[in-house]
Amino acid sequence: MRKMHCRLAVLMAEKNPTLSLAEVARSSNISYPAVYRLFTNDFKRVDTETIEKLCDYFRCELADLFELREVTDVGS
Repeated sequence: MRKMHCRLAVLMAEKNPTLSLAEVARSSNISYPAVYRLFTNDFKRVDTETIEKLCDYFRCELADLFELREVTDVGS
């Protein structure tokens, strides 16, 4: 099974290794909790406006921000 994974941490490190979540939230006009949930990959849904703002901020494409990753069931 595959699961959506946000590459926000990677994009932040590539842009500026000292870039903070607060700065991303402020500069992209996205709430800090929304940015934090994407950074920690603790989300179920993402608003399209949030995705568009992050892609504009990082000057990247959708596929640069999100990817599908294989997950294994550790309970098996």
